[in-house]
Amino acid sequence: MTQTRLIPLLVLLFAACHPPKIDDPRPDAGEGGAPDAGTSPSFTVHIPDDIRATLRFYSNVHVLLGDGSRFREPVDSSGVARFHDPSITGPQDVSLVMVSSTGTVQVNTYLAINRAEVWLPGSAALNSAISWKKQGTITGRVTGTTSPQSLSVVLIGKGFHGFLTGAADGSFSIDVQGDERGRVDLFARETELTGAKVLRVGLKKDIAVAADTVVSGQDIALDHPLDQSLDVTEQGNKLQGAEARVSLRYILGGQLLFSSSHDGKLPLSVPAIALTGPFETFTPVLRVSAGDAANLPRGEVQTDMPVGRTSSAAVTLLSPVSIASPAVGTLEAPASASRSGLVLRWNHDASAHMVELELASKTGPGPLGWRVMAPAAVTSFTPFPLPADIAPVTTFPAGSYRVEATATWRGNASGYEDSFTGTLLRDPYAETRTTRLRAYVELQ
Repeated sequence: MTQTRLIPLLVLLFAACHPPKIDDPRPDAGEGGAPDAGTSPSFTVHIPDDIRATLRFYSNVHVLLGDGSRFREPVDSSGVARFHDPSITGPQDVSLVMVSSTGTVQVNTYLAINRAEVWLPGSAALNSAISWKKQGTITGRVTGTTSPQSLSVVLIGKGFHGFLTGAADGSFSIDVQGDERGRVDLFARETELTGAKVLRVGLKKDIAVAADTVVSGQDIALDHPLDQSLDVTEQGNKLQGAEARVSLRYILGGQLLFSSSHDGKLPLSVPAIALTGPFETFTPVLRVSAGDAANLPRGEVQTDMPVGRTSSAAVTLLSPVSIASPAVGTLEAPASASRSGLVLRWNHDASAHMVELELASKTGPGPLGWRVMAPAAVTSFTPFPLPADIAPVTTFPAGSYRVEATATWRGNASGYEDSFTGTLLRDPYAETRTTRLRAYVELQ
């Protein structure tokens, strides 16, 4: 078996570079003016970490309240915009306007936020840099296999990475990389020779590693075949007999170890393992999806839900989201709409916590892209002209655009406002229901 990297190479740029120092001029918001020294802001906005880490790629970044005609502030070098005006009360429409060094403009608008301090949700988590400091070597053998050539071994541990050397007899050696000593787990699986179907798995937990040590004899027994099953049904008949894609996902430390799947009309069964030692603490996550985001009119629906120790699960899906305005079509046959009086309208399941709608160039970054996030009670948004002194493009130019709508319900959220507290994390074990639709329009 040839040497294999256990993890993909991570993007180092974001984690390695601190946000650069940028100019923090006096507020240019008309009535706002310079705040009095020592006064507390009446409204504070923290931009997402993934944008803050890349500020040097933008010529300017501003936060607008409403249409920005009265209140707008530049983002400072720490990724914060502060407003000092007692008239700023109640729910606010907040827009983050980002002008790239190439002149393209991206606007993210968050509607009806009823908080005095806001942490805008980001689109991605920052990856930490790979550590190249060796913290020891783990050796052992995978036992219980019928086909050693179809084995894989993965190291799991926060802040740790590993590089595997394996042999045809199932023996292995892993060099463990990490900044400090700690404890890791090893996961092994055997798949079919002719496909990706997982046949049996094994886990070795809580192995201590430290610099200049060799931890030997860490054998992993493939003692958990996929000989159990989970019976899956749907509540509410949202699929209406359509084909579904069902998978059961096993996650450890936020990392997907393996999954099993079965496609067809519900009800159906999906292969599973017995949740006995060392898998007794696992909570498998069931994923049920149907449709395709680019297929009008229903798009795609999907639910992820933890299932734990059970032999059956009933999944709840959202009703499909739809785009009411502008008129939309498929990639091959886009609809036409006028830029004059452009309004974004959508319909969605009333139980969704939030809806996101994006209007962006069909291919690649365009002159202007706009994303909108709204609570369930809001079903429309009118793009406004951007202030000409901060944005080189103030309205949508004529051209081909992608329109994408997503409605989301999260089991770990009580409502829309939770998205702006800075504490709502993407939890792989939280039930999440989504529905997506992607369509196209020619703006004339």
